[in-house]
Amino acid sequence: METSTQAIEKLQAMVQDLKKKNDAVLKLILEMHRREFTDSRDVLETRDSDYKEWARVQSLKSRLDEQYLKLCVKKANEAEAISQQRLAAAEAEITDLRQTLEASKRNKARLFDTLKSKNDENEAYLSELESIRQAYDDMQTQNQQLLLQITERDDYNIRHVLECAKAKQLQDTLLLEKHNMEKKIQQSSASLNFYEMKVAKMEDQATS
Repeated sequence: METSTQAIEKLQAMVQDLKKKNDAVLKLILEMHRREFTDSRDVLETRDSDYKEWARVQSLKSRLDEQYLKLCVKKANEAEAISQQRLAAAEAEITDLRQTLEASKRNKARLFDTLKSKNDENEAYLSELESIRQAYDDMQTQNQQLLLQITERDDYNIRHVLECAKAKQLQDTLLLEKHNMEKKIQQSSASLNFYEMKVAKMEDQATS
């Protein structure tokens, strides 16, 4: 693709080439007219003056064209300078954007690593919570079993206390009955001794 500098150089070469060709054409025309006309000196001078004036006009036109081309070249140079400034600004902006993009990529990678670490920590916490929950469930099961055992033991203790109370009551009843029987035996023994003594006394009286 042709650059602005190359285009300017081409325009300048074209200006120089056109100027040379224009000068050559003017000289050729003047020479032809000098040879062609043989009129009087005044006519020739008048015509020569006209052709010189025409040549001067053509020279001025050529200069105007040259000035116009120079102005175009100047504008092209200014446009190229503005383009270079804009290009430099765009390149600087692109550099900043690339740096921002790289920083964003690094920040994204850092955030990804942080997120992965947090996910790993969450997984570890969830695993620990699951272990705690399982241990709690096992403990609840053991507590229920212990409560059942305690309830059964309490029932056994109550039955044992009741049985002991019944046994004590039966023991007291038996002791009372034993005491009564011993008392009756003592009374019977006393009565028996009294009757034996009375019989012995009566036997003694009978033998005497």
